[in-house]
Amino acid sequence: MGALTQLDHQCARTRELLSLELDGELSQLDSARLESHLAHCPQCRALKTELAGLTLALRTAPLEQLERPISLPRRMRWSLRPLQVGAAAAAIAIAAGLAGLSGTVRGHAPAQPRFVSGTSGPADSLNALRTLRRPGLIPQVQVPVGRAGGRPTV
Repeated sequence: MGALTQLDHQCARTRELLSLELDGELSQLDSARLESHLAHCPQCRALKTELAGLTLALRTAPLEQLERPISLPRRMRWSLRPLQVGAAAAAIAIAAGLAGLSGTVRGHAPAQPRFVSGTSGPADSLNALRTLRRPGLIPQVQVPVGRAGGRPTV
């Protein structure tokens, strides 16, 4: 069965080569392959003779005059200009938005710590912050704080 499928494959390839030969488009290598296969395959030789006769008859036949002219429908041409303008406007808007956002992020100074009213300085602020923390999120670290002019000392 393998020999038959290989022969079928070669015959199918030979049919393609026959068409190329009749059109004058066959390379020298493919021409040698075609002649080699035709020397061993009587079915492909018969097909070559039949196709050559049919091709000759078609090429030598007189042209038929048409009863009416062939008219093809007009091709619709779509303009892409509005789409291009819209895409350019969208790109500019996005770039401007990103530039504005980047300027906003960079333009702000870091927030200064605010002191709780009624306290004398950062040490009391630190204690107030500790009371505002949610338990379990940030580990509680005890920092020894002493008072020396309102500043913490370690």
